[in-house]
Amino acid sequence: MIKLLLKEDNSMKKISYLTLQKKYPRKVVVLDKNERRVLAVGEKAKELLKQLKEKKVKLRDIVFVGPISKSGTINVYFSVRK
Repeated sequence: MIKLLLKEDNSMKKISYLTLQKKYPRKVVVLDKNERRVLAVGEKAKELLKQLKEKKVKLRDIVFVGPISKSGTINVYFSVRK
């Protein structure tokens, strides 16, 4: 019984950004609302929407992440305001 509970806890973890960087560099990823499953991967929004439509997933039940930067890179963002 204890082993069964441990397996359920491991499957309930959220996907880390590092995992996404290793598997899907330079792609846009769509996750489920709980951020536990990858539902679609692509480079353009049309590709993602087509995949989601095929899987019959509602847009309110997803999270868009991306574009995912390549693993091991450092991104610097500047904001220029007057």
